[in-house]
Amino acid sequence: MATTGRDGSTETQYIVRRNYAEAIREAGGIPVILSYDIAEIPRYLECFSGFLITGGTPNVTVKPLRTDFEMALIGAALDAGRPLLGICNGMQMIGLTLGGTLIDSIPDEIEAAAEHLPFAVPDRFGHRIAIAPGTGLAGLAQAATAEVNSLHRQGIGGSGSFVVSAVAPDGVAEAIEGLTESYCVGLQWHPEYRLSRLDRAIVNDFVRACCGADD
Repeated sequence: MATTGRDGSTETQYIVRRNYAEAIREAGGIPVILSYDIAEIPRYLECFSGFLITGGTPNVTVKPLRTDFEMALIGAALDAGRPLLGICNGMQMIGLTLGGTLIDSIPDEIEAAAEHLPFAVPDRFGHRIAIAPGTGLAGLAQAATAEVNSLHRQGIGGSGSFVVSAVAPDGVAEAIEGLTESYCVGLQWHPEYRLSRLDRAIVNDFVRACCGADD
């Protein structure tokens, strides 16, 4: 499966944190980073079983090259029935593609907002989430709540072709599931840190979906 990266300040390099690759590999997948070339998306669809849209930096930055590519890739993957997992920025890109709206700054736009940037590195739990019953996430968690890490200022609001499967204490969406024929999941937290059984279950579930897409 393929992952999108975070471009450097000069847009001359692609950067993916090592634990993204380690999490995919641990779950049985083979991670490959993609270049931001929209013209190559048809070939990517032929070569890869699924796509992980990764996180970015927590500060609000303009990154049109990456954003344009990811939006095009998500749309094409949905049309082709390829599994999608979006993490942090990736959830926001999936949510926008499915008709949601971007919350540019949670502290400024959400009343009594929770702390979504509690630590500079999300290597520990940041807050609890409430999980919606009957969702795929509920099936993986086997619980109504879970502890997750957190490293974001933006989020997804509004409604679209997705269900919100988990929320933070302030009501901000923490997970979405696409109302799509193929596997489509977005998470605002970072399961690649594998802080819990649920984190590993999510990555394993994505890799299983990718394996099934090749059948």
